[in-house]
Amino acid sequence: MKDFSVWPGVLIVCFVAITILTIFPSKHKQCIDRNSTIIEKLQENDADRETIKNKGYEIGIGCRADTNFNLTE
Repeated sequence: MKDFSVWPGVLIVCFVAITILTIFPSKHKQCIDRNSTIIEKLQENDADRETIKNKGYEIGIGCRADTNFNLTE
């Protein structure tokens, strides 16, 4: 019998997994993207760093608890 290496198979499996994860983003990522517009607005309005940091923290915690989370300004 021929001695086949497992590396080509491992690389193919990794490529397929990365492709699937890229095509179908997680609901958590979609939640963060949806709420990041508030952070961008704060940055445009020259809000202080502490406010921006706190809003980012609220987005992270809210999206982790519920993927339908919507941050209010």
